Amino acid sequence: MRIHQLVLRNFRRYERASVQFHPRFTVLIGNNGAGKTTVLDALAMLLNTYFQGARLPTGGGTIKADDARAVYRNKHGQVFRERMDEVALEATAEVAGAALTWRREIGDRGGQAKNLVQLGAEGRAQIKAGGSPDLPLLLYYGAGRLWTQHDNVETSGPTSQLDAYRYCLDPKSDHKAFERWFKKLAFSALQRGEASPALRAVQGAVQACIPGAQDFFHDTEYDELTLRLDKEGLMPFNSLSDGYRNMVGMVADIAHRASRLNPQHGAEAARRTAGVVLIDEIDLHLHPKWQRRVVADLQRAFPNLQFIATTHSPFILQSLLPGEVIDLDRQPLLATTETVPVAGLAAPGPGGPFSHRSIEDIAETVMGIDLPQRSERRAQMHEAAKAYYLALNQPRPTDPEALEALKARLDALSAPFSDEVAYHAFLEMERLAAGLGPSRAISENP
Repeated sequence: MRIHQLVLRNFRRYERASVQFHPRFTVLIGNNGAGKTTVLDALAMLLNTYFQGARLPTGGGTIKADDARAVYRNKHGQVFRERMDEVALEATAEVAGAALTWRREIGDRGGQAKNLVQLGAEGRAQIKAGGSPDLPLLLYYGAGRLWTQHDNVETSGPTSQLDAYRYCLDPKSDHKAFERWFKKLAFSALQRGEASPALRAVQGAVQACIPGAQDFFHDTEYDELTLRLDKEGLMPFNSLSDGYRNMVGMVADIAHRASRLNPQHGAEAARRTAGVVLIDEIDLHLHPKWQRRVVADLQRAFPNLQFIATTHSPFILQSLLPGEVIDLDRQPLLATTETVPVAGLAAPGPGGPFSHRSIEDIAETVMGIDLPQRSERRAQMHEAAKAYYLALNQPRPTDPEALEALKARLDALSAPFSDEVAYHAFLEMERLAAGLGPSRAISENP
């Protein structure tokens, strides 16, 4: 499965928007509130159509009344909020080699998505009949995945192959289910004297995505997941840093679900399984050095998955190829066949390669940060100095109250930077030269 295009109509903040995705990796960028998570939520709702009628707790959800775009109007001193009608989401994708388009609206029952509903039902029916179809992996990892988790539901005995879809589209983490599954496979490996293909698939994915990882296993003595790193040695999962736990947990969960869905692929399940993975804040808790390689690592470990992620990191952008970025701050947000002649490229986006560009260049030209070479404090000092000189060069007031107001204005401009000795002393000298006396900070602390 590959998502080609998403159209949003009166959904949350969007009146109408259309975005086009890269078949391998797409990264959404934009200011806070630009709608990055909204796009992922919309995709999760559309992908959830695949499970309609399955009675599986996927967590994908449907469009609700609160998702309707709200318009605020002021009429004669009163503010009114009106929810818009015609709320809809539409996706175009390649599913099982065929092009499909489906649509969801508030309160619908899949009437405009029968093609995808039927495909999902056929796949589940084949599993129940003992077949081995290639099932798509559909996953959503939210920004709070490290802290918001599902309750640990204990199970005994074998579970359904379709349980690999449990909470797959819920932004919360469900790594407890992975731990139980991995633990069972580890004990089975001890009894049989060799690791199962599914166990090797997970271990291979973790080693491919975690820098310095040499092994990943269940420590039976301490009953805990353990990662062996080339420099740090043995590290229990719960003792890892947030960055390591975030990545190990996510990568292991992807591989474990792929192995359960498509056991016919054995140790190659993680590499051969196709599908769509949504990741909010892909740079979450990762050091910049790791941010620069995480995209390539995920693509290498899971070459048949389509990833759609969000980020605020210029280091992530620096690692991307042309056509892998959607800029949600670009208006109008309408990527159509008329505006995007090249199929398979993310749009609307900045285009062009990023690997040869500096972090400062990306931050300024792509992410809209003015003078990224300067810190925010440095920029504030610059603006304060300009305002200070402008105030000094105005005609000196003759009215005592106006003169005191000018001095107070100069005090307010210089006070926040009194710890910058040279900067503050220079402003003070200019003030004295203008005959306005010392600042309040100097007069109170001679």
